[in-house]
Amino acid sequence: MSPRRPFVAVIYAEVTAPVVRSQTPPLLRALRTLGHRVDSILYTSPRALFVSSARSAHLRAIASFAAATGVQPLRKTHLPRDRGMEAQGRALAKRLLKRGLYESILFCRQPRAAIIGIAARDAIAARGGATPRVVLDLRGARDVEYLMTLGKTESALSADERARLLEYRAQEEIACRRADAVLCVSHPMARLVSQRYAIDPKKIGRVPNHAEPVPGAEALRSKARAELGVAPDALLVAYSGTLAAWQMPEASIGLFQAIRSLRPEARLLFLTPDTEAAAKALAQAGAEDVLLRSAPPGEATKVLCAADYGLLLRQDAIVNRVACPVKFGEYLACGVRPILTPHIGDQSKLCETVDLGVVVGIASPTDAARIVSADAGRAGSLGPEGREKRRKWAQDNISPDRAAARLTEFLETALDD
Repeated sequence: MSPRRPFVAVIYAEVTAPVVRSQTPPLLRALRTLGHRVDSILYTSPRALFVSSARSAHLRAIASFAAATGVQPLRKTHLPRDRGMEAQGRALAKRLLKRGLYESILFCRQPRAAIIGIAARDAIAARGGATPRVVLDLRGARDVEYLMTLGKTESALSADERARLLEYRAQEEIACRRADAVLCVSHPMARLVSQRYAIDPKKIGRVPNHAEPVPGAEALRSKARAELGVAPDALLVAYSGTLAAWQMPEASIGLFQAIRSLRPEARLLFLTPDTEAAAKALAQAGAEDVLLRSAPPGEATKVLCAADYGLLLRQDAIVNRVACPVKFGEYLACGVRPILTPHIGDQSKLCETVDLGVVVGIASPTDAARIVSADAGRAGSLGPEGREKRRKWAQDNISPDRAAARLTEFLETALDD
């Protein structure tokens, strides 16, 4: 890799997604601290420019990228149904040349962004001379995620749904095969990409989702507990996320109820943007005395610091076996001890080998609750020393600064300039 190549983040159709805001701007800021020039190109739906709620979220996202890079992002709208991505790439090539970014690293989040980046690279190459390099920042298996979102098997898809599934598969294959390097979030994902597309393993890197450190976490814990009305010595279990089926909110509620049957002082903090739907789900499950809260973007950690445990239950499916849940890092950065199921990316094994959390099955909530209760009574699991251990591990291994360093280390060998 040429010394200090600029990084240009390419984001397509996901500009306002919470996971993008939590992951990409902090990484760009860390790369900038390392001395790299950083920039961004954001492709959004025309809806984001006119619908008030979408527009405000879009403006906040733009501001976060501008703050991270020190320059205003390049901004483009995209067509429905992913039309014209190659044309978008050729237009991007002109913008890169105009900004002097023709020899940059196009850091493309997900396959559609990479297809645009590849088209831009090819257009610049046709002119002769230096060209950008395309790095696919792959965060999941899109076709499997699509089936899980629909709640259908492939054989049960409608004609339109099947066409969309095949389109996702084609986009991922093109992006993986034609990118100069592919970045994955876990060892299982790296293996899947290598096996699916017969890519040289040297072109595949691994950088897990990062988590920003939480300064003053112990003070935040005391403050949040006081505001929530939770006693300092009470066991507080947190659920953080939406009510999407893949996050298993019902199973999480059931596990907490089993924990509370063993430890009556335990409380559940249910932190979600979907408070109305959550209230119904909690009532249907018969959950009582629940602390139901929501938090603005970037503010959730101030509440999560109050918790002892954080629920992170997932089905045993390929999409979870290759995953790296953002919540895992957020819990650790707050000092919270994750409760997670087996076979989640690299995280389940990490919890067993480094003692970062507790791994439970979910077939029997009663058995899982006994494991959690025993873990809570074990020296070193909870308490100030345990929280500090988890926060330090997160700082040393999955902070944005560490992610930026690992990314540049990988690209030094993967991009054979």
